[in-house]
Amino acid sequence: MNERRDNLGLPLPPRKPETGRPLLWVAIDHQGGYVEDIYLVNETGKTLENVIVSTGGCQTFDDDLLTLTGSDNEYKNIADGDALKIDSYDRMADSDYILQINIKIQIDGKQIKLRSLVAKGGFKEEVLLWS
Repeated sequence: MNERRDNLGLPLPPRKPETGRPLLWVAIDHQGGYVEDIYLVNETGKTLENVIVSTGGCQTFDDDLLTLTGSDNEYKNIADGDALKIDSYDRMADSDYILQINIKIQIDGKQIKLRSLVAKGGFKEEVLLWS
């Protein structure tokens, strides 16, 4: 974050360097063309006992707004260092979508609820949990 650039590629004013370590984040993997896969990356140092991912969001049609809901997908025993594919989208065909990702994680018997919002045009990655 301390080396951010604006939309024109110019450096933004300096920020205090991030000293925390990302433990969980959502990352995008470009698959060629306009297709991009969305992954949840586990760097907690522990196995995620249970992960429930649901996606939803909205789509715009002229002046109308349509809400979207997806089904819950459950995954078990995600090892430290593993990346879990949670969704994919087409930047061109899905450019009028706003994707919301809800994640429930059970680790060491505790449940954590996280949320990420992918705006139109997508993003590169988003840290959900810092050390």
